[in-house]
Amino acid sequence: MYALDFPSAGRLFADFEKSYPSDPMGYAAETTCLVFSEFNRLKLLEAEFEAENKKFFAQPALPPDPRLKQRILELSERTQQLAEARLRQDPADEQALFALALTNGILGDYAAHVEHRYWGAAKYGRQGDEFARKLLQHNPQFYDAYIWTGVTNYIYGSLPLPVRWPARLFGLYGNKATGVANLRLAAEKGQYLKPYAKMLLSITYLRENNKPAAAALLTELSSEFPTNGLFAAQAKRLTANGM
Repeated sequence: MYALDFPSAGRLFADFEKSYPSDPMGYAAETTCLVFSEFNRLKLLEAEFEAENKKFFAQPALPPDPRLKQRILELSERTQQLAEARLRQDPADEQALFALALTNGILGDYAAHVEHRYWGAAKYGRQGDEFARKLLQHNPQFYDAYIWTGVTNYIYGSLPLPVRWPARLFGLYGNKATGVANLRLAAEKGQYLKPYAKMLLSITYLRENNKPAAAALLTELSSEFPTNGLFAAQAKRLTANGM
């Protein structure tokens, strides 16, 4: 996936589902793969690196695929069913909590970037954050889960004051410094989502106008995934603009 080879990633996830049909992680991973393949097709991945909100929330270049969305919803529902069944047996099941955090997070991304349903995206985000926090309560060393606490803290901590207070009425609040620290922890020690945490951290650095730190992370990602031209292009753009 990080190399933008979504067909190969999808086949691997499908093989995993066949081998472990009761494990929600396979379905959660395939959901994530389909969403990011759609982001790539709609030219939305480039917008992730825009510091200006107008460009960040740009309309997709093409219409979304309704059949793909239906498949995403089917997979996410399957993930939820399997994860909830495991949690009834063991409320501390790490695979189940992580799968639910991942699924809610990716559905929130789809709602925001493809459908521009921002309050719906916030609802998914809050649910994903709740599952991630439960996971961290049981295992503080499950470093991938810090992505959720990092993103939610940074986003809600960045809201302008007139929006921040109404958001708190819906339980949406955060602290920017805590968000950056959590993202850095996931980027340094994560397992499955370590590269994604690096990407999110680079975007955070861009929004904080720390171009050298953002470029360093993107250059590192480009070396790790040379077939993903997005990382190299963004690093080159930052260098060309004068860090």
